[in-house]
Amino acid sequence: MKIRQFALHLILLIGAFTSLAPFIWMAFASFKGFPEVVSSPRLLPLVWTLDGYREILSRVGFLMAFRNSALIAIPGTATVVLGSTATGYVLAKYQFPGKEVLFRLLLSTMMVPFTVVIIPLFITMKDLGLIDKLEGILITSLCSTFGIFLMRQTIETIPNDYIDAARIDGASELWILHQVIFPLVHSAMATLAVLTFLGQWDSYLWPSVLLKTTDHQTLPIIIASMRSLFATRYNIWSAGSMLTVIPVMVLFTLAQRYFVEGLALTGLKG
Repeated sequence: MKIRQFALHLILLIGAFTSLAPFIWMAFASFKGFPEVVSSPRLLPLVWTLDGYREILSRVGFLMAFRNSALIAIPGTATVVLGSTATGYVLAKYQFPGKEVLFRLLLSTMMVPFTVVIIPLFITMKDLGLIDKLEGILITSLCSTFGIFLMRQTIETIPNDYIDAARIDGASELWILHQVIFPLVHSAMATLAVLTFLGQWDSYLWPSVLLKTTDHQTLPIIIASMRSLFATRYNIWSAGSMLTVIPVMVLFTLAQRYFVEGLALTGLKG
């Protein structure tokens, strides 16, 4: 038993190291000069410098792209979390004709690859006059079928007695949602928030199709365009990647306890 446990821990350690090694290299490379990155095998910089950060912030419109990504990811995440929780509450606790059919139709959309709908979606955005506008990206990111599924499955586990007691006391549905449902599913909401923010913050395909001008482009597009601007300037790439990762790290740090709890509870209940 001890040998088996040791082998399992060893495999987990190897997997963790394999996952973290590129990130650790990138973090230290962002504080190196270009000659040291390509010539020195040392992990730690011989000379610590912020030149990579200064150059990327001043030359490639990085701050504008950072702002654009934030304008899409923050309100998009908030809307998805609140909207998915409200919709999940309706699908879990309300009874109306066609509810299960509607839910299955929603789930079926998860089986359709995004590349299948990208052309009709682009045509729709063109008809609405939203080409090369952040609003076009934001509108298409305000709803998540996965979020609705996650919240519906979580809310279904809440006893109906809590809701019935609130209704007997004269509580409105919005009050029940805010004061009863939200506190009981906050872990699942935190999980959905982290996953949604990560997906929208790192989204590349759809923004690269819809957004054309530099002033409207997001961080993944700017990072990808650095290849033609800086060739093999790995220190600048590393600095840009670190600045891109920091918001996600901050969000995950703040929501880590709820995120892990939400994943565990979802796994047990699903």
